[in-house]
Amino acid sequence: MRPTSVLSCLGTAAPAVLFPFLLSTLCAQTSDHLLGITRNAPFLRHVDDQNCAVLGQCAVPGMPPSTPLPPYVGGTAWDPVRSGAWVTNGLLLAKVDDNCVVQCPPNAIPTLAANAFVTGLEVVVGRNELWMIDNLGNLHRYTNACPPVPIGGCNTGLGLGAVMSATTGLAVDEARGIVFLAYPDFATGVNTIVVRTMAAPCAPLSQFVLPSCAAGFGTVLGLACDWGKHVLYATDGLHTLVVSYTWVPPNVVPLQPTCCGSLGADPLIGLAIRPGRATSVGTPCANAPCPLCPMNHSLGNDPSLGNAAFRLDLDGAPANSFAWCMIGQGPCLVPGVVALPFCGPIHTIPYLGALGANATGGAGVCDGATSFNLSLPVSLGLAGSVFSSQCLVLCFGGGVFGFSQSNCLSWELQGL
Repeated sequence: MRPTSVLSCLGTAAPAVLFPFLLSTLCAQTSDHLLGITRNAPFLRHVDDQNCAVLGQCAVPGMPPSTPLPPYVGGTAWDPVRSGAWVTNGLLLAKVDDNCVVQCPPNAIPTLAANAFVTGLEVVVGRNELWMIDNLGNLHRYTNACPPVPIGGCNTGLGLGAVMSATTGLAVDEARGIVFLAYPDFATGVNTIVVRTMAAPCAPLSQFVLPSCAAGFGTVLGLACDWGKHVLYATDGLHTLVVSYTWVPPNVVPLQPTCCGSLGADPLIGLAIRPGRATSVGTPCANAPCPLCPMNHSLGNDPSLGNAAFRLDLDGAPANSFAWCMIGQGPCLVPGVVALPFCGPIHTIPYLGALGANATGGAGVCDGATSFNLSLPVSLGLAGSVFSSQCLVLCFGGGVFGFSQSNCLSWELQGL
């Protein structure tokens, strides 16, 4: 796809200037990783599945442990709109950021029956909805808000059965429109993954047995899906399993999985993918009459496809001026290209176009700020695409104008 077509898909303006592609580029962003709530503490634990390592964890404020409840309850989902993790111990639901700062305090889950426990969570990004599955096979749909508001539901027919099975995990492939439900047999340890469609998540479609893993993988307690890479993740609490799949309607065909060893003594009871974060290059600059301000450019949330509220933020900008956000194809170019009348190198090359102009506001010298919205579609063709962004402010004074520029960010569109 040509650069102008990519930018058009993202709903931006047509390019105004084109630069030659030269010099070197940086990596797009940090790697995504897994995370989930643990059973006993409970903690929000971050896990590097590529290197089989625990990255860190923090206590979820106000969340009771799920120890008194069945071992298969609980769930985790990542909200890219607010960059936070929805977590449940089976009965209460909360949302926290990476460091467990509360975004939504623990509350009882509406529409949950007295004898039911939530066993899986998923944020359906393109719909901005929070989905839940409980141990009785009920699928619940809510607004992705605090507190979540019920908007619908149905029964999957996968309730507690005579074969000692229950639904224990939920993941959604939005690009292909399919839903994954973990439905293990606790007696035999066989992990069946039931496949449904997003359009009819409670109507039978197909199923497959999750391939076995040499690491001694047990009963699935959580699922997550990276549909951009067509990869399904699962955890039994102490291990993670990663399996690629192909979609041959109405069947999902899994490939041979890879597994990680123990994740600690306190088992995970849910699983989600934390998107990678942008990488930054360059320093702010200014030429008169612009003051030299911090010009801090950052992502307002996560570049997950389907995130209609994706934001590119600018803080510490010259006050009461006009700002643009330049978009480039590929990661930030280093060292970039210097061209008059700009004060420093432009890193967003090849240049696709710009968002803005936005008024920065502010009352002081460098307290201007603004956000640029870039609505992201659910598009399999855009998954893995890398872009760069850099902010530019135009200042007027004394009958002349000047420019102030921010750092450059590299970020990747992800199907998470």
